[in-house]
Amino acid sequence: MSMSFGLTATLSTSQKLTPQMQQAIKLLQLSSLELAQEVQAKLDSNPLLERIEDEHDSSAPLHEDSQSSLEAWNNTASTERASSVSLDDGAEAVADSLDKLQQGTLDEDASDVAFGTGEGFEHMDGFSTLDIGSLPRSTVSLDDDLDSYQGATSACIQDHVRWQLNFKRLSANDVLIADYLVDAMDDMGFIDINMEELLRSFETMASFYQWESSIDADEIIAVLHIIQSCDPLGVGARSLTECLSIQLARLDTDTPYLEHAKKLLTATEHLTTNNIKALTEATGLQPEHITPALQVLRTLNPHPGQAFYHAQPDHMQAPDSYDIPDVLVTPVRGQGASDSDATGWHVRLNPDTLPKLQVNQEYANLIKRGDDSPTNQYLKTHLSDARLFIRSIEERNQNLLRVASSIVRRQQAFLVHGATAMQPLILKDIAEELSLHESTVSRLTTSKSILTPQGLFSLKHFFSSHVSSSDGDISSTAISAMIKQMIQQENPKKPLSDSRIQAALLADGIDIARRTVAKYREAMNIGSSTQRKQKY
Repeated sequence: MSMSFGLTATLSTSQKLTPQMQQAIKLLQLSSLELAQEVQAKLDSNPLLERIEDEHDSSAPLHEDSQSSLEAWNNTASTERASSVSLDDGAEAVADSLDKLQQGTLDEDASDVAFGTGEGFEHMDGFSTLDIGSLPRSTVSLDDDLDSYQGATSACIQDHVRWQLNFKRLSANDVLIADYLVDAMDDMGFIDINMEELLRSFETMASFYQWESSIDADEIIAVLHIIQSCDPLGVGARSLTECLSIQLARLDTDTPYLEHAKKLLTATEHLTTNNIKALTEATGLQPEHITPALQVLRTLNPHPGQAFYHAQPDHMQAPDSYDIPDVLVTPVRGQGASDSDATGWHVRLNPDTLPKLQVNQEYANLIKRGDDSPTNQYLKTHLSDARLFIRSIEERNQNLLRVASSIVRRQQAFLVHGATAMQPLILKDIAEELSLHESTVSRLTTSKSILTPQGLFSLKHFFSSHVSSSDGDISSTAISAMIKQMIQQENPKKPLSDSRIQAALLADGIDIARRTVAKYREAMNIGSSTQRKQKY
């Protein structure tokens, strides 16, 4: 066998993303908080990039072109007209923002763009505006709605309790015990702790550090009661029964059926099954007293720490993790008109989440043509990087507004009537309408939220699969809302089975299988008809 070595030349084509392209793609999928962190990191590393001081633009209104007006039609014919309106009425379709960045050339005036202000929006290439009906801006009040929905990110329940313990008179031993108990607290505010193991731990510590006296169980219980006196009521409980008992003890003594509610807590094993007969036998209460006593228990909070817990259980629910919306949607109404008489929708980016950046002109003016010195090259490199960063943010926010406007136009029925009116929508629909790639739309809708008259939602919430019906396709989100509405209105003594729900949907022209009904019901954490039945 012979072996030989040689050099050969081959030609091949491949696609590679430039650092600028990678940066633009990265910015697309960042949430407002992540974007703020990315902007700060860039400000720290690039001296030619600077933030615009708030006093220059904090009171300046968003440019008129930054609002999109979407007309809401009340009849079928006009609804068809709405779906045929292009975002760029009479204008050429805008190419994908990533393609623009590939051109590699920037306007020399890019350094003057103050993105996030009115002037910045004027320079946004291909900005999409819908102005159907020329509705007056004086009918829109965005700032009032924003103030009522924005909230600061809350601390965890453990930190909240520790803060309150600072105002309690605790000894050194009490502080040590409290630290152990709070560390054992879960996100819902319950303390799951083994008293014997905790006592053994304290005995080991007392022996090692040669304490004069060890900690006994009574001291631990005393500190536990101090924690349970903290806000919110029920925090520090070791079980659901103890949690509800703590809250009942704080109610007024003249609360109707208070004593009956306390007796019900002695038979919690029957509460979860709504077995009235078993509750009657276990507590000795009369059936006519049990129902109002249950109503008293339902006014209590079984999860004290829930207000501090920001988790998304499933995609069917409104996201609790977004405190500040990225997009604002406000109905446009005539003078004296109600919400249901809205003639359109104004869509704009939340100005509080928009980075306000510009190129530092003092450093930019130091750049000299034809100078190849290290200092001059340093300034040139960072000037180009600053301009590209500003342009990338512009493209991100421009396309975010375009995508949000398209979603709002397609989901106008949801904004008026709620989840049961949700229309089926997939990423491809938005991508084709806006001449964007599906991956771009996916990145733009990731970790972004929108504030609507129906509440605060993730942009992903508006995308769902569809089911065929006699009236056309219907969104799976709408079907879930219908199922939930049926269950809420059912007779608790005779709850609806999945088969009966399926038959009710079929009567409305929605043909789905019984197992599909069960899947939607389980996704909403709703029990079966057997579990929901109130037994006597």
